[in-house]
Amino acid sequence: MDRRAVVVTMLVLSIGLTGCSAVSDAVDTSTVTEQRHPFAEETVTVAVSGTDRERALAAAGLAYWEENASRYAGFNVSFRVLGPDETPDGGTADVRIEFVETVTDCGDANYSAGCAPRLNASTRVDRPADVSIQRGLANGSTRLVVQHEAGHLLGLSHADSPQRVMRHERTLATLPQPNATERAVPWDDRALTVAVLNGSVPADERPAYREEVEYALAYVRDGANGTVPENVTVERVSDPETADIVVRPTDSAACRTDAGSCALIEGTDPDRDGAIETYTRVEILLVDVDTDATSWHVARQLLDALGASRDGFPAPLVDATYEERRGEWHG
Repeated sequence: MDRRAVVVTMLVLSIGLTGCSAVSDAVDTSTVTEQRHPFAEETVTVAVSGTDRERALAAAGLAYWEENASRYAGFNVSFRVLGPDETPDGGTADVRIEFVETVTDCGDANYSAGCAPRLNASTRVDRPADVSIQRGLANGSTRLVVQHEAGHLLGLSHADSPQRVMRHERTLATLPQPNATERAVPWDDRALTVAVLNGSVPADERPAYREEVEYALAYVRDGANGTVPENVTVERVSDPETADIVVRPTDSAACRTDAGSCALIEGTDPDRDGAIETYTRVEILLVDVDTDATSWHVARQLLDALGASRDGFPAPLVDATYEERRGEWHG
């Protein structure tokens, strides 16, 4: 097998989002029905601040409760989503749904995809009741968040049925995003840190090993023959727990069976298409690599981790012979 071969193992981390209710006056379903919820048996007017797509998704999410409110909230309700320039009778909509970049100030939630007050029969409604929905989610996820927040408007809590809609923590998908392999730089931040572990390197070879790593880092910092993306920086740090990239020598690894190097890549998949969108950590494994060949392997794997190999590796990392890799291969 070619010693230059790169084997990548991907760990995809999906994003977990939560919904929340900003006001909580818990009343059970029978009590709500008896005292009459402010929206019970009413046609609720809804103003939507968002795009045409977002307005349509809001209407679709609200339609769920027109069919299911009597079962789960104890009363019937209808929703009428207003047109962009429409003013309801009375001048004020009952509910205002606003699509925002970030949902803030929503109870104790650290991060939420939506926020709405939980209304019940004893709640005084200051019209419009404000609902916030995070924009940029996929269609199905947007509908689900609208359903969840509308459930709060109808008096339901995170413990209530249907749990498919009302449970607190959900994994949602964003709109399609470029995969890491399609980005000029597959990281959120262009200032990257590298930690270097001794791993399986014998004690008497560690000074030479460290020099090899520095030789590779110097090549990358100098631009690697113009292949490093613009404004990308690489800084060596001591703590592997906080580093973006970790270099670790080892005698064996699952990512390859012969001597050489490979990388274990962790990243996020917010659009849930099965491919990493951005890297969060890369571990470069030097599997039984000779100390004097360390720099060549580290440089090649670093450039791959930085996205610099999208248009091909620079010549020194392609054409170097066995002997050249063990010398001053980049001059």
